[in-house]
Amino acid sequence: MIASSNLARADKITPRWPVRADSRARFQTLVSAVGRLLTQYGPSEITIQMIAEAVQMPSATVYHFFPSAEAALVAQAQIYISEFETMAGRETQLLDRTSWQRSWRAGAQRGREVFVADAARMRLLLGADVPADVQNVDAEFNIRLGRIIAAQFERETYLAPTPGLAEAFTHAVEISDTFWRLSFRRTGTITDYYFDEGMRAVIAYLSTYLPEQLEYRPL
Repeated sequence: MIASSNLARADKITPRWPVRADSRARFQTLVSAVGRLLTQYGPSEITIQMIAEAVQMPSATVYHFFPSAEAALVAQAQIYISEFETMAGRETQLLDRTSWQRSWRAGAQRGREVFVADAARMRLLLGADVPADVQNVDAEFNIRLGRIIAAQFERETYLAPTPGLAEAFTHAVEISDTFWRLSFRRTGTITDYYFDEGMRAVIAYLSTYLPEQLEYRPL
């Protein structure tokens, strides 16, 4: 019974990604509409009917791709996360090689800039009424991002083997996320104050894993 309930739940919140070109075009139109709606409404306010009206399509067309409004939000979150992951994966070297503290700050600043330029992205990933399944998508990305950053540090520095390094970097990302969520919910953006406070917390935490200074490998 529990397994059947879980399957039914998964079906309801899983977007149906299209294969055919014409279906992909309609799908893109729909997720673009979700993004526009998120600039005006919180995730919990968005309905299938609102998406249908925004693109002047029948609700049945929206349901074909999104069994529920939450599925539409999951799809949009996956797109946002994919963009972040692509950006992180493109970095062939650390952004600042003068210290690991500055390197982390530079990477965090790039992520912050993407967020503050897009109110919909902040509302969906940092807002107070983010659906649990969207939070799960974000949490899974944080794990992958921790691994990406760990690989960068291991590739570019003479860091001694450090058990649990990827997990530590994941937790550091989560610490930043906590401050960024507080900032968005209280101010509507990620302010300098909350960004800096998050960095203080991250550096203090990572200092329990990393030495004060790291030697960088030649490029």
